[in-house]
Amino acid sequence: MRQINLLPKPRQEDFRYMAVLGGLYLAFWITMASFILVLLIQFSVKVYLGRQLQSFQGQIGQLRTQVDKKENSQIKGQIKNINNRIADYKNLAENSPKWSKVLKAFAVLPPAGVKITSLNVNFGPKSVAISGLAPTRELVIALYDSIRKDDKNFYNIDYPLENVIKSNNVNFHFTFYIKDDLLK
Repeated sequence: MRQINLLPKPRQEDFRYMAVLGGLYLAFWITMASFILVLLIQFSVKVYLGRQLQSFQGQIGQLRTQVDKKENSQIKGQIKNINNRIADYKNLAENSPKWSKVLKAFAVLPPAGVKITSLNVNFGPKSVAISGLAPTRELVIALYDSIRKDDKNFYNIDYPLENVIKSNNVNFHFTFYIKDDLLK
Protein backbone atom coordinates (compact mmCIF):
# COMPACT_ATOMS: atom_id res chain seq x y z
CA MET A 1 0.00 0.00 0.00
CA ARG A 2 1.10 3.33 -0.92
CA GLN A 3 0.74 6.54 1.07
CA ILE A 4 0.26 9.83 -0.54
CA ASN A 5 1.02 12.99 1.28
CA LEU A 6 -1.39 15.69 0.21
CA LEU A 7 0.11 18.42 2.31
CA PRO A 8 1.79 21.26 0.52
CA LYS A 9 5.55 21.03 0.08
CA PRO A 10 6.51 23.74 2.65
CA ARG A 11 4.30 22.04 5.19
CA GLN A 12 5.86 18.65 4.43
CA GLU A 13 9.31 20.16 4.97
CA ASP A 14 8.12 21.58 8.29
CA PHE A 15 7.15 18.06 9.38
CA ARG A 16 10.53 16.74 8.30
CA TYR A 17 12.27 19.51 10.16
CA MET A 18 10.12 18.84 13.22
CA ALA A 19 11.05 15.12 13.03
CA VAL A 20 14.75 16.05 12.73
CA LEU A 21 14.29 18.55 15.58
CA GLY A 22 12.61 15.85 17.69
CA GLY A 23 15.56 13.53 17.00
CA LEU A 24 17.98 16.31 17.94
CA TYR A 25 16.05 16.94 21.17
CA LEU A 26 16.16 13.23 21.95
CA ALA A 27 19.90 13.07 21.22
CA PHE A 28 20.43 16.22 23.34
CA TRP A 29 18.52 14.78 26.31
CA ILE A 30 20.26 11.42 26.00
CA THR A 31 23.62 13.20 25.84
CA MET A 32 22.73 15.37 28.82
CA ALA A 33 21.52 12.36 30.81
CA SER A 34 24.68 10.40 30.06
CA PHE A 35 26.82 13.47 30.87
CA ILE A 36 25.05 13.92 34.21
CA LEU A 37 25.32 10.18 34.89
CA VAL A 38 29.07 10.20 34.13
CA LEU A 39 29.48 13.35 36.24
CA LEU A 40 27.66 11.72 39.18
CA ILE A 41 29.76 8.55 38.81
CA GLN A 42 32.97 10.60 38.77
CA PHE A 43 31.88 12.63 41.79
CA SER A 44 30.97 9.47 43.73
CA VAL A 45 34.30 7.84 42.81
CA LYS A 46 36.11 11.00 43.95
CA VAL A 47 34.26 10.99 47.27
CA TYR A 48 34.88 7.25 47.70
CA LEU A 49 38.60 7.56 46.89
CA GLY A 50 38.91 10.60 49.18
CA ARG A 51 37.46 8.61 52.08
CA GLN A 52 39.71 5.66 51.25
CA LEU A 53 42.71 8.00 51.14
CA GLN A 54 41.84 9.43 54.56
CA SER A 55 41.41 5.92 55.91
CA PHE A 56 44.75 4.80 54.49
CA GLN A 57 46.49 7.92 55.74
CA GLY A 58 45.11 7.27 59.21
CA GLN A 59 46.34 3.67 59.08
CA ILE A 60 49.74 4.80 57.77
CA GLY A 61 49.95 7.38 60.58
CA GLN A 62 49.23 4.68 63.17
CA LEU A 63 51.81 2.36 61.64
CA ARG A 64 54.38 5.16 61.55
CA THR A 65 53.87 5.93 65.23
CA GLN A 66 54.25 2.25 66.07
CA VAL A 67 57.35 1.89 63.92
CA ASP A 68 58.77 5.19 65.17
CA LYS A 69 58.31 4.07 68.76
CA LYS A 70 60.15 0.81 68.09
CA GLU A 71 62.87 2.42 65.97
CA ASN A 72 63.21 5.36 68.33
CA SER A 73 63.65 3.09 71.30
CA GLN A 74 66.25 1.05 69.42
CA ILE A 75 68.05 4.14 68.14
CA LYS A 76 67.86 5.81 71.55
CA GLY A 77 69.33 2.67 73.09
CA GLN A 78 72.16 2.62 70.56
CA ILE A 79 72.84 6.33 71.09
CA LYS A 80 72.82 5.82 74.86
CA ASN A 81 75.33 2.95 74.56
CA ILE A 82 77.60 5.00 72.32
CA ASN A 83 77.37 8.02 74.63
CA ASN A 84 78.19 5.81 77.62
CA ARG A 85 81.24 4.43 75.82
CA ILE A 86 82.38 7.92 74.91
CA ALA A 87 81.87 9.11 78.48
CA ASP A 88 83.83 6.09 79.78
CA TYR A 89 86.64 6.84 77.36
CA LYS A 90 86.69 10.52 78.34
CA ASN A 91 86.74 9.65 82.04
CA LEU A 92 89.52 7.15 81.49
CA ALA A 93 91.50 9.61 79.38
CA GLU A 94 91.06 12.42 81.92
CA ASN A 95 91.90 10.27 84.91
CA SER A 96 94.90 8.58 83.34
CA PRO A 97 98.12 10.44 83.88
CA LYS A 98 100.27 11.20 80.86
CA TRP A 99 103.15 8.82 81.60
CA SER A 100 104.89 9.40 78.30
CA LYS A 101 105.98 12.84 79.56
CA VAL A 102 107.43 11.18 82.64
CA LEU A 103 109.42 8.77 80.51
CA LYS A 104 110.70 11.60 78.30
CA ALA A 105 111.74 13.63 81.34
CA PHE A 106 113.50 10.65 82.95
CA ALA A 107 115.16 9.29 79.79
CA VAL A 108 117.69 12.14 79.62
CA LEU A 109 118.77 11.81 83.27
CA PRO A 110 120.83 8.57 83.46
CA PRO A 111 124.51 9.16 82.64
CA ALA A 112 126.24 7.12 79.96
CA GLY A 113 127.10 3.61 81.12
CA VAL A 114 124.20 3.31 83.60
CA LYS A 115 121.70 0.59 82.74
CA ILE A 116 118.16 0.86 84.06
CA THR A 117 116.87 -2.69 84.43
CA SER A 118 113.42 -1.87 85.77
CA LEU A 119 111.20 1.13 85.99
CA ASN A 120 108.01 0.66 88.03
CA VAL A 121 105.39 3.35 88.18
CA ASN A 122 102.88 3.42 91.02
CA PHE A 123 99.76 5.26 89.90
CA GLY A 124 98.38 5.96 93.36
CA PRO A 125 101.11 8.02 95.00
CA LYS A 126 102.60 8.93 91.60
CA SER A 127 105.94 7.43 92.41
CA VAL A 128 108.63 5.82 90.28
CA ALA A 129 110.92 3.04 91.46
CA ILE A 130 113.96 2.33 89.34
CA SER A 131 116.67 -0.24 89.65
CA GLY A 132 119.67 -0.96 87.54
CA LEU A 133 123.38 -1.57 87.24
CA ALA A 134 126.21 0.95 87.09
CA PRO A 135 129.88 0.17 86.46
CA THR A 136 131.05 2.57 89.22
CA ARG A 137 129.79 4.21 92.39
CA GLU A 138 130.38 7.67 90.86
CA LEU A 139 127.85 6.97 88.11
CA VAL A 140 125.22 6.02 90.73
CA ILE A 141 125.90 9.31 92.53
CA ALA A 142 125.72 11.16 89.19
CA LEU A 143 122.33 9.54 88.49
CA TYR A 144 121.07 10.57 91.93
CA ASP A 145 122.33 14.14 91.41
CA SER A 146 120.70 14.44 87.96
CA ILE A 147 117.32 13.26 89.32
CA ARG A 148 117.63 15.61 92.33
CA LYS A 149 118.55 18.58 90.10
CA ASP A 150 115.45 18.02 87.94
CA ASP A 151 113.26 19.52 90.67
CA LYS A 152 110.65 20.85 88.23
CA ASN A 153 109.61 17.25 87.39
CA PHE A 154 110.67 15.05 90.33
CA TYR A 155 110.95 15.39 94.11
CA ASN A 156 111.57 13.48 97.32
CA ILE A 157 114.26 11.10 96.02
CA ASP A 158 115.32 8.45 98.48
CA TYR A 159 119.01 7.63 98.66
CA PRO A 160 119.62 4.18 100.16
CA LEU A 161 123.18 3.72 101.39
CA GLU A 162 123.43 0.23 99.93
CA ASN A 163 123.63 1.97 96.52
CA VAL A 164 127.15 3.23 97.35
CA ILE A 165 128.64 0.38 99.43
CA LYS A 166 130.32 -1.27 96.46
CA SER A 167 132.72 0.71 94.31
CA ASN A 168 132.37 -1.33 91.07
CA ASN A 169 129.43 -3.14 89.41
CA VAL A 170 126.91 -1.42 91.66
CA ASN A 171 123.31 -2.62 91.77
CA PHE A 172 121.18 0.36 92.72
CA HIS A 173 117.56 1.33 93.29
CA PHE A 174 115.87 4.68 93.80
CA THR A 175 112.33 5.77 94.50
CA PHE A 176 111.15 9.27 93.72
CA TYR A 177 107.89 11.12 93.14
CA ILE A 178 106.49 12.89 90.12
CA LYS A 179 105.14 16.44 90.26
CA ASP A 180 101.57 16.87 89.10
CA ASP A 181 102.52 19.42 86.44
CA LEU A 182 104.40 16.73 84.52
CA LEU A 183 101.30 14.50 84.37
CA LYS A 184 99.05 17.07 82.73
